Amino acid sequence: MTTNTLGILGVGHLAAYTVTGLRKSGDKRPITLSPRNAEASALLAERCQCLVAGSNQEVVDNSDIILLAVRPERLSDLLEGLTFKPGQLVISVIAGVTLAQLRQYPALKEATLTRSLPPASVEVCAGPVPLFPANAAAEQLLGNIGKVIVLESEALFDVALAHGCLHGWSYFLVQQLIDWSVSRGMDKQTARDMVVHSIGSAIELAESRPELDYGDIGNAIATPGTFTLKGIEQIKAENGLQAWNDAMDGICKP
Repeated sequence: MTTNTLGILGVGHLAAYTVTGLRKSGDKRPITLSPRNAEASALLAERCQCLVAGSNQEVVDNSDIILLAVRPERLSDLLEGLTFKPGQLVISVIAGVTLAQLRQYPALKEATLTRSLPPASVEVCAGPVPLFPANAAAEQLLGNIGKVIVLESEALFDVALAHGCLHGWSYFLVQQLIDWSVSRGMDKQTARDMVVHSIGSAIELAESRPELDYGDIGNAIATPGTFTLKGIEQIKAENGLQAWNDAMDGICKP
């Protein structure tokens, strides 16, 4: 299989954990970084064996695949004056910017465009990596850093964005449970072990039984008279589960 070279326009947090994940996976392809964020690019280049280009056009010229990772408000300035190769694969990881909006830029009219939203956990080669539309080269690249999930439509990117936020919210939930445990007398490491392994093992068990919904397993445990049932009823009564749905709805466009 051909190893495509990668260029990154916009060297921020997303670029950093994507490149870190690629190197952790053993991917040794040449990676060229935009020089715009000079300090971040230099640090990432040193840590992950990348080249910092002299210009954004040099990034495009030296790369088969481009990862477009700037903030939406900076996109117009970035693309001004750039020339992409006809058919060059451009993977946009800019949340909220559609393929139709990207195609309005003259620089991208002849490029092959896809969208993705890697979570922070791709730094350790874990987590869902949504992609639309399907593209073999993009799937091969992103498959090194997580589980690529090809979406059926671009409209589902709002749902995928909510899942990306869910990834971030999970840290706050875990920390709150750790802090509660410490407040009840556990030392910090014991509390962390208990919370992390409680949640992690629940997922591991459920994934070993794909024929069952998560709710089926929960209901089999939360039977009448158990502390598990008492607790989940209190959480539901205080809108604890619905609050998560409400937060997800707040991310998705109507």
